[in-house]
Amino acid sequence: MIVRISAKPGRGTAPGVTAFEKRISERGSLILEALVGGAILGLVAVSLYGAFSFGFKTIRVSQEDIRADQILVDKLETLQVYKWSKLTSGTFFPASFTASFCPSGSGASATGSGAVYNGVIAITPAPVTESYSNTLRQITVTVAWTSAGVPRSRSMTTFVSQNGIQAYKN
Repeated sequence: MIVRISAKPGRGTAPGVTAFEKRISERGSLILEALVGGAILGLVAVSLYGAFSFGFKTIRVSQEDIRADQILVDKLETLQVYKWSKLTSGTFFPASFTASFCPSGSGASATGSGAVYNGVIAITPAPVTESYSNTLRQITVTVAWTSAGVPRSRSMTTFVSQNGIQAYKN
């Protein structure tokens, strides 16, 4: 006598699908899941790299802007304490100057990675028509540099009087 035992198919399994066929189809879905996960991980890594790169470039440009402001203020404050005769002679101050900025210390300046600022000093009669206009000079200092391939510049202006506030001029 032959007895047949029929097993009911498990949940989610189509009738007539063997356990071996079920494992093969699961393997295919695991590979697909791994590929999608890898693509998402790659996209996240590229996005993080872009965000950090943008952040570091922004910080670098900001540092260079601050250094340009420091150079301008230094030149203007220095010029304000000189004697009137030195300011008006036209030969005491060079019309142009160069300054540098290297955020990494002295080693980076040797490799040329720092910004180089080219500056111009202009001492002109003040644009006023009052009686004291011949005792007043307008000083404009401008610096220009290239940052991340983009030319940038800053300028500051001040006035200096022959009868200034300093009694101990050089």
